[in-house]
Amino acid sequence: MEVDRRNLWWGRIFLGVMLLALLGVVGWCYYLQRYKAEYHREKVRVQQLKIIPQTARRGAIVDREGRLLAVSCRSSSVWVDPSLIKDAEGVAGELAKLLGLKQAELAEQIRGRSTKRFMWIKRFVSEAEAESVRGLKCGGVGIQEEYERQYPMGSSSAHVLGFTDIDGRGLEGIEAACEDYLAQRPGQWRLRSDALRRPIGSQGDCEDGRDGKNVVLTVDTVIQKTVEKQLELTVKKFHAESAVGMVMDPRSGEILAMANYPSFKPGQARQVDSALRRNRVLTDPVEPGSTFKPFTVASALEGGYVSVNQEIFCHNGYYAGKGFGVIREYDGHGYGNLSVADVIARSSNIGSAKIAQKMGKNYFFSMIEKFGFGKKSGIDLPGEGAGILMPLEQWKWGQYALTRASYGQGPVAVTPLQLIRGFCCLSNGGRLITPRIIRGVLDADGTVVKNFVEADSFKGARRVISEEVSRQMVTKVLKGVVDRLGGSAHNAYLEGYQVYGKTGTANIPKKDGRGYEENKYISSFIAGAPAADPRICVLVMVRCPDRSLGLGYTGGQVAAPAVREIIRDSVEYLGVEKIAENEAADRNIARR
Repeated sequence: MEVDRRNLWWGRIFLGVMLLALLGVVGWCYYLQRYKAEYHREKVRVQQLKIIPQTARRGAIVDREGRLLAVSCRSSSVWVDPSLIKDAEGVAGELAKLLGLKQAELAEQIRGRSTKRFMWIKRFVSEAEAESVRGLKCGGVGIQEEYERQYPMGSSSAHVLGFTDIDGRGLEGIEAACEDYLAQRPGQWRLRSDALRRPIGSQGDCEDGRDGKNVVLTVDTVIQKTVEKQLELTVKKFHAESAVGMVMDPRSGEILAMANYPSFKPGQARQVDSALRRNRVLTDPVEPGSTFKPFTVASALEGGYVSVNQEIFCHNGYYAGKGFGVIREYDGHGYGNLSVADVIARSSNIGSAKIAQKMGKNYFFSMIEKFGFGKKSGIDLPGEGAGILMPLEQWKWGQYALTRASYGQGPVAVTPLQLIRGFCCLSNGGRLITPRIIRGVLDADGTVVKNFVEADSFKGARRVISEEVSRQMVTKVLKGVVDRLGGSAHNAYLEGYQVYGKTGTANIPKKDGRGYEENKYISSFIAGAPAADPRICVLVMVRCPDRSLGLGYTGGQVAAPAVREIIRDSVEYLGVEKIAENEAADRNIARR
């Protein structure tokens, strides 16, 4: 009986324990369902989630005729999952042998990321390398397809295009300026997987990638390559440090070519010194020298201070006075009376200075500003500089500053872009246009998203000089500079195209700002054609031609021949008809 009683108690104890255990399980289940359900649901979702990225293509960049300048092409990249690699040395050895890497460094990187699930080994490998890696069949090693940015034209237009980082984000040039248009939007497929990471169904919405839009430039590759070729030939012939060149349509502001030499390949930009990548057309202000004289004369004509045929006494090469010191002509020349047109044709410093004195500092300074000097042009490229125009108050613009500014020294320094923009104003009837290098943006199907040229029409440009002054500058003043019988740029004469322009040979200031470097010059020539109806304006600036070669160092000797070849090839390519001299004169009379 006592045994039965003992068994009964033990039974009751066991039953109590079981009830407590059951209550614990029920309580735990209630706790999990009530308070931890969302936590575990999310944990399971993450464990089962398998994301398959859907790559998208960055938009292309093309020239005005649709020629590819930058495009993204499908490529392969090698990656590993370090957490799945047990033999880091062995895997590193195999990969290093196939991909040309260092085994010790690679093994150390894999071991150092042993808890990570992803690590790049080598981006953008060749197809042969990708196939070799696929043949390894090593656990934790994979190949991912992505897009690599490529530049089919090599170094052509490099400073315009800029480049991207390794992940395809624009860093400089058009690649950076149009990042919002060019950038792709990658997509992804969200799948549910089993324990072996095999897809067994979808988990949420799947999003396809969206390709970037295509950007159309105003640049014409044919003209661009012509400019680049002439810059290279000129730099090599005269053993110069560097050169820049531009071709611009004065009617619309469209830039047909923009080049720097030496150049670089955009696909290798990250290995190139930043100084070589700098687009000096936009960034580097220089004293324009005699290429600035046309703006002095145009300002005086506009204000009625002189007329084209008015004579200016040039003091036979030596002009001195209180407040401005001594002014001499280039190379010891001495002139007596010169017409205003001949002041430009002979490039007289004294004549330019005396014309500026007639205008006075306040009016001349206001005209310099109206021509766009001392401020950014508003071009649709990043990194533009404003040049230098010392304010009236800072320099006090006495007689010294006034006379030196008249022939492109002293308080004025301009970027090449500002100079050709101002020259276009002289050429197009007197309006200051905004330079454009982006023509429009297209969707993948060719639909126009934005037309930049129409958004900034010529009609909205600000007038600086009258149409009459513009015609006089082109046909009566600047055309004489290219006269084959004695103009300072006779090397640029082209039969049938009536080239007009202005040479410049500017000293290079010392870095401390005190005086000029000895025997160092910037040799320039800026021109347009044809005079009867200007279609293009061309600028070439050559830095530090080697004077000791005996080949010359002036703008007429160094830069003018290059400009002539650029104009010849460009107008023939554009289909501009040749006009005889007498016919050109008749057309000019008719325009009046």
